[in-house]
Amino acid sequence: MIQLSKGKVDGMKILILGGTRFIGYTLLRELLIQGHEVTILNRGVTEASIPDSVERIQADRDDDDSVSRALENRSFDAAFDISAYTAEQLQGSLRALTGKVGHYIFTSTTAVYFGNLVYPIREHDRLMPDERGGAYGWNKILAERALALWSQNTGVPFSVIRPSYVYGAGTNSLGREPAFFYRLEHDRPLLLPTRGIPLAHLVHVEDIAQMFISCLGNPHSYGQTYNGAGPDYASLRGWFNAMADAVGVAPKIVSVPDELTPAMRSFPYQTRRCVIYSTEKAQRELEYVPRWSTVSGLAQSYEWYKRELSASFSLDLTEDDEILAKIKSTD
Repeated sequence: MIQLSKGKVDGMKILILGGTRFIGYTLLRELLIQGHEVTILNRGVTEASIPDSVERIQADRDDDDSVSRALENRSFDAAFDISAYTAEQLQGSLRALTGKVGHYIFTSTTAVYFGNLVYPIREHDRLMPDERGGAYGWNKILAERALALWSQNTGVPFSVIRPSYVYGAGTNSLGREPAFFYRLEHDRPLLLPTRGIPLAHLVHVEDIAQMFISCLGNPHSYGQTYNGAGPDYASLRGWFNAMADAVGVAPKIVSVPDELTPAMRSFPYQTRRCVIYSTEKAQRELEYVPRWSTVSGLAQSYEWYKRELSASFSLDLTEDDEILAKIKSTD
């Protein structure tokens, strides 16, 4: 087993499973800034501007043999797993890295929680008991369990980060803030369900990257799980207003009656309940201090959208138009 020395954080040899999209790409940039030697493993499908100093190896997480071949005769101080969605995908990389990695840091999700009605939700709160609450969250729970068992059997420390809604420059979730920036730029109404009451807890992608890096060489993080969320939270209406402020326009907000809310199939945020998470544990053990508030983070996100997407981005607004027509017919 690779031994990771206490407090070793400079010039480490790092593997990112992923590394070309959003969280992984942001993490890659931050690691390079801090002077680490980084290798990325992915399918080689996503185009990304990768510095020459970064070795890029190809493997399919759904093919254990390809992962094993790709990682043969390699070792790392730490691995960041950004791309495993199931226990099966995770286990392939764990088998390939057994005895070859000093610390394994896994990306889970706040979707694992059962749905407490007392907030904020903390890391020890109840998780979903089965897949009825959603396959995505359940598969991450199974992956977390597989990682903990592997760590117990091998002695390799692990850490788990559970991000909430992640936003910021470079997002690949184009149905989230890019879709609303598009509507705002094109003077389209923003359809608001549930009167905008539910509170959403989001986190900027650069803050999540820093939380990951804070686990490196930090024994406090070994065997631990952390919520990854921002310093504040907003109602859905507040989120809409903050995006409009970033664009510099007054939003045209249309409240959607409760009976029409199920028709909002593409709406990307939680509408049934609030989602607020405690980050006290990360603040205490990782010295986590998020840099981006909702307002400043959305301003940065819109700057990226304006620079990189605005001229070419398009959005099918058929669903919006159908709901607006139904609202008008009942007036």
